[in-house]
Amino acid sequence: MRLSLRKVVRLATFLVLLLILNVWISYNVNFYSFDDRGKVLQTWRREGDHGQTDEARLLKFERSVDDIDGSSGTRPIRSTKQVNADNERDSSARSQQFVNETGEKELVAPVKGSDLLLTTTSRRGGSNPKQGGTGPKSQKNLQIRVHKDSDKTELKDIFISVKTTSKYHGPRVKLLLKTWYLLAREQVYFFTDGNDTEIAEILGDHLINTNCSTDHSRRALSCKMAVEFDYYMASRKRWFCHVDDDVYLNVPRLVDMLQGYNHREDWYLGKPSLKHPLEVADRETPGMKLTFWFATGGAGFCISRSLALKMAPYAGGGRFMTTAETIRLPDDCTLGYIVEHLLKHKLTVVEEFHSHLEALWLIKPHQLDKQITLSFSEYSGKQNVINVQGFSETEDPTRFRSLHCFLFPNFRECRVLS
Repeated sequence: MRLSLRKVVRLATFLVLLLILNVWISYNVNFYSFDDRGKVLQTWRREGDHGQTDEARLLKFERSVDDIDGSSGTRPIRSTKQVNADNERDSSARSQQFVNETGEKELVAPVKGSDLLLTTTSRRGGSNPKQGGTGPKSQKNLQIRVHKDSDKTELKDIFISVKTTSKYHGPRVKLLLKTWYLLAREQVYFFTDGNDTEIAEILGDHLINTNCSTDHSRRALSCKMAVEFDYYMASRKRWFCHVDDDVYLNVPRLVDMLQGYNHREDWYLGKPSLKHPLEVADRETPGMKLTFWFATGGAGFCISRSLALKMAPYAGGGRFMTTAETIRLPDDCTLGYIVEHLLKHKLTVVEEFHSHLEALWLIKPHQLDKQITLSFSEYSGKQNVINVQGFSETEDPTRFRSLHCFLFPNFRECRVLS
């Protein structure tokens, strides 16, 4: 009996010690895990969407990070007026610096795989809606959230899509390939509706045949936008910027502008072509109308990664076409419908975007280097183009070549103008 009692005491003592050890280990492991989790969350917060493959999980994760750290990415505020003074001092040298940093070899014969990055920092942005919050946001007289220089957006963080069609491969796409495309070779993707071996030799897998219809119908346009959106989502870049094939994109100014916005926040940047919000019939509620602003695709627009993730249920996986059919509107209108009506986010107006629907000749030559996009058109035999010196009208009817040499005079073909 004594022996049995002794064994019981020893066993009980062993169990008590084991329990104490388990409690001690659990406490230390949990304490470490909590501290480590906080560090990981902070790291992921800085890196944004990198390291995740499931878009829905990423969206849920970013929301959880906001709840845990309580900061939602907020950083010190600077007013646009404070920034504009700095911009004016160095704006004349900014484009030249963009070219100089690439090196002459890059300018004469750009090497595939090289990125021409803008390093000059400029902070601009917007958050206050006009007209008491009923209209799109304006970029003027606004305040922004400035992020650290180490986290600033660079050219490599931007996915640039160009929508085109087979019949414009010659007159339009080839013109872009000789001008602004050279500044962002690795970031630009052309979305078309047919095969072109000549263009494909230059662009490789950056020329995407969407297999959409070749006409200019609502369905064809929405079909291409659906493919553009899915390609962007797969790229996992910070920004999705779209332009048409009749647009000149000032790449340094685009990077400069996007550096003033946080890709982890919801941003819909562009410029409406209408002076009033678009009104369409509400098909779910007969007799009622829906009103929303949209950025015209002809001027170009940009969408942050955070907003694109929220758009995915309505635009991802080909669902963009379904949404477009619901309201029976073209691609840019459908995008505005998703952002403003379904997601309740406002368009932020960026005045430096310009489409062929504007009177482009009214833009003064000394203002050209400050614009982000410019276009061209012809109505009743009259050219609607920018006023810039350079090549003759016969050599350069769109004025894109002249504009390119005006902004970046060190390019090889521009030397004949000097």
